[in-house]
Amino acid sequence: MLNDHQINNLFWKSEENFQNNDPHLSQLKDLPMVHPMDWWKKIDFNSSGICILTGGRQIGKSTSLKLMIRHVLSKKLFTPSQIFYLTCDMIFDPQHLMRTIKSFLDLSLDENKPFLLLLDEVTFVPSWDRVVKALADEGIFRRGLCVLTGSDTVILKQASSSFPGRRGKSDIVDFHVRPLSFAEHVRLVAPDTFSAPEKNLDALFVLFDQYLLCGGFLRAMNDLSQQGKVTEATFQTFEQWLRGDFLKRGKSEEYLLSVLKTLSEVGVTQNSYSGLTQRAGNMSKETFIDYCWLLQRMDVLFTIEAFDQNTLRGFPKKAMKFHFWDPFIARVIRRWLVRERMVNAEINEGNMVESSVASNCYHRFPTYYIKAEGEVDAVIVEESKFYPIEVKWTEQLRSIDLKQIKKYKNSFIVAKSHEEGFIENVKVIPLPLFLLTFGFDPKNQKG
Repeated sequence: MLNDHQINNLFWKSEENFQNNDPHLSQLKDLPMVHPMDWWKKIDFNSSGICILTGGRQIGKSTSLKLMIRHVLSKKLFTPSQIFYLTCDMIFDPQHLMRTIKSFLDLSLDENKPFLLLLDEVTFVPSWDRVVKALADEGIFRRGLCVLTGSDTVILKQASSSFPGRRGKSDIVDFHVRPLSFAEHVRLVAPDTFSAPEKNLDALFVLFDQYLLCGGFLRAMNDLSQQGKVTEATFQTFEQWLRGDFLKRGKSEEYLLSVLKTLSEVGVTQNSYSGLTQRAGNMSKETFIDYCWLLQRMDVLFTIEAFDQNTLRGFPKKAMKFHFWDPFIARVIRRWLVRERMVNAEINEGNMVESSVASNCYHRFPTYYIKAEGEVDAVIVEESKFYPIEVKWTEQLRSIDLKQIKKYKNSFIVAKSHEEGFIENVKVIPLPLFLLTFGFDPKNQKG
């Protein structure tokens, strides 16, 4: 049974064979940009238990597992026979999963030796959690480390309820990877700009234009670097991921397209689920929420709530803003909708820029928006302070557009301008510079 999985476990033959011919590692050789994806450095490989890695498809989870294997082999933390990587895309039922894992445990390991078991995209196996729980109840994971991955972040909630007391003693057992932020993008593409970003504003704006094309996805970034554009094959791969993951869950492609069309049309305006459902017109509110929730769990979509200044938290019952996580994902969705003749080809760059600012803030801070007499695009909370942020991707800043943002101290306008300064006592920061540094230097605050 293990013979069926040799292609992803070439280290069983030799580490050199693994390094040169592994389907994931071999692809890295010809790429100009490779992100280290080293979340696994926080794992204590001398401990046992269950770790969980989540993140959307095509983000590099599988490749990062192979890099982890390469690391533990080079450090002699495990021998090749103590490691098993199992991609679960072709495991169709829990019995098949259990038999495959048992084959590894029974045939490949000495009872007294530790092991490293990697179950990639395990959430596509029905009742996968029962299999892992049964193995945990047998005490299997007291002598070995199991890493589970899934593109649906609900795995974390499932795991916490299914494996209480079975996760091991490591300080960190849950990990999540997302598309690269703009700062991570720049650090990979043009690391020299970090030494003096204020002196490289022209370059930063060029890099931000590139970020709007390829986002934080390495495949798209490498396309742009090697071919000057994101290839049609890459767009198709991401579209197929979106469609395929919904179909695997028994969802309707018609409903998915309707939800994506509605979200694309409303852009970054505040909306309720009731209003969005009425706009979609072909499904219930519960169905619309279900599809949006799945998009959020896949790191395609995120929402920000209206901000309560008294509690420094959101108003969950008020209208929300819906943002696509990454500009490249927004382009994938737009191209799909255009091909289906559901929207026109023009994409609102201003909306994409605002969503990019919101997602980059959301990467690091609790993030909200303000709706009062006027609206403020984003608010981040850091400790006991909040920082309102207005996004202005236009050549001119008009006083009438600033009536709400100028009411707050610690506020920022992030703009298309290449110069820093103040307008009506509100600090103006070039948008790419803000995303690179987040601009929260108390010495530069007014008031």
